[in-house]
Amino acid sequence: MRFLIYLIALVLVVSCSDVKYLDRPEDFYGDDKMADILTDLYLMEAAMTTDRGMFTDLKVLPNEYIYKKYDTDSLTFKENLFYYSDNVEDYQVLMEKVKEKMNVIKDSITVREQRDLKKKEEMYRSESEPLRDPDDLPEN
Repeated sequence: MRFLIYLIALVLVVSCSDVKYLDRPEDFYGDDKMADILTDLYLMEAAMTTDRGMFTDLKVLPNEYIYKKYDTDSLTFKENLFYYSDNVEDYQVLMEKVKEKMNVIKDSITVREQRDLKKKEEMYRSESEPLRDPDDLPEN
């Protein structure tokens, strides 16, 4: 019985030791282009979950939009995606770039929101102040 267990373990080790990784695709994007594509895809997916009706009304298909924007097709994109997912170290670098791009977008949105809030507060303050008669102003 012990011999059978050792034999099965040996067969498993030998059969799993020759793992082949995918070759780099012919039309390889590189980290920067792939990070741009994934960032746009993630943003579009988030937008679709927020308001799917808008995409339906405008007849925008996210994948087709991305393929057109980056002048690519689904097969080439999938080949690149599979290559990255097969090479863990490269995939981690890619995801770090995507994370950095998302943080830049998030920071720019935060700055814009703060600027808009400040403008609204200034408008509210100016509207809530009573109008003064110029004759009542102190003389200098």
